[in-house]
Amino acid sequence: MAVNPRVFKDAFVSVNGTNISAYCSAATVESTFEELDSTTFGGNYRQFTQGLGDATITLTTFPDTTGTVNSIFWPLSQSGGTFALIVRESSAAASTSNYNYSMSASLFGFNPIGGAVGDLMSTDIPCRNAGTAGLTRGTT
Repeated sequence: MAVNPRVFKDAFVSVNGTNISAYCSAATVESTFEELDSTTFGGNYRQFTQGLGDATITLTTFPDTTGTVNSIFWPLSQSGGTFALIVRESSAAASTSNYNYSMSASLFGFNPIGGAVGDLMSTDIPCRNAGTAGLTRGTT
């Protein structure tokens, strides 16, 4: 089987319907589940069962001079509310080769300023799952 590596350079990121792709330099979509030990007496190996899931989408953004990133994420971090978050590998339409990874998300912190002398200002924004559906993968 031939490997077809791709360069990650054209992702799509949407927060509450606003395309913020131009402000992002990285996006990581993570879906994890608890490992529950279900081993019983008499076994020679431990057995594990999948428990509750968790999802986090972490965005790395470059704050801009117009304050777009701050104006979107600051109110979301302060309200405790939820927002729609969609990430795709490419800005092309969602398809079976370019899935929408989406979830209802919440912020539990936001760092509007980050950087060191001589570096570009950037901030990582961990968006946590806030819905019972968790992280979904779809083509629409």
